[in-house]
Amino acid sequence: MHQQYALLWLKRWVAFFLVLNALPAVSQVAVTNIRVNVIEESSVEILYDITGNQPADSVYFRLRSQINGVLNPAPQFISGDWGQDVSPGTNRRIVWRALENGFELDENIRVTLLVKVIPGAVRKPAESVTESPIDLPKKKYRPGGPEFALLSVIAPGVGNIFVQSPKPVIGHRLGVTATCYGLMLYGFMERKKSRDDYSLYEQQRNRTAAQPFYDSANDHHHRYMIATRLSGAIWITDIVATLIKGVRNQKQRIKTVEPKISLKPGYQSGYPVAVFHYKF
Repeated sequence: MHQQYALLWLKRWVAFFLVLNALPAVSQVAVTNIRVNVIEESSVEILYDITGNQPADSVYFRLRSQINGVLNPAPQFISGDWGQDVSPGTNRRIVWRALENGFELDENIRVTLLVKVIPGAVRKPAESVTESPIDLPKKKYRPGGPEFALLSVIAPGVGNIFVQSPKPVIGHRLGVTATCYGLMLYGFMERKKSRDDYSLYEQQRNRTAAQPFYDSANDHHHRYMIATRLSGAIWITDIVATLIKGVRNQKQRIKTVEPKISLKPGYQSGYPVAVFHYKF
């Protein structure tokens, strides 16, 4: 009787341990201490600490801007600790080269950091983190407003230097100046040659002798028209581009407030997330 009773309890214990071993491991994925920095006004750096994740888990992020909505950064412009095989630890780093990707960091964006766990694993929500603002230096703005279009009226390309961000290509803009003035000077030289040849044409008494001077004057006049019109087109384009960019800079300065950072951890669609809000 006692042997049957002991055997029954032994079977129960064995069954209990088998069921216990069959249960998926319960772990906790925690994403904490998230920081976002702007590198030279051209890249976004995301720093974070993560614990409880496994190599097959995937770390990724989402971006939403205040004006343009959801942003879709191209993977080739993202580097660092994202995707799979992210090791648990502190100061994990993701860098998005926004300017190379065609995005200017001139508006508020919201960064959401997510961790997609492997199928079948039971995970607890990320640890709660108290929301706290972090003081960052103000975003640097070029002083260029629409008034710099007047400078481009005098010197094409120069006014555009003062409205571009984050870093204008000064050599390129000065190249625009040299091109416009060069084409204009060349055009006026061709006009003078055209007038000189036409004067010689009028002085000829023989039509056969006068014809080469007429043709030469006509060719010089044609080159004068092409050079001056091309110079004028480039000039006007630069003035308009400077004016548009200056107006945008002015509107941006008006609506700009102190940069703030907020962090809100949570749980979304069964995955731990951390929402980072950065105001430029």
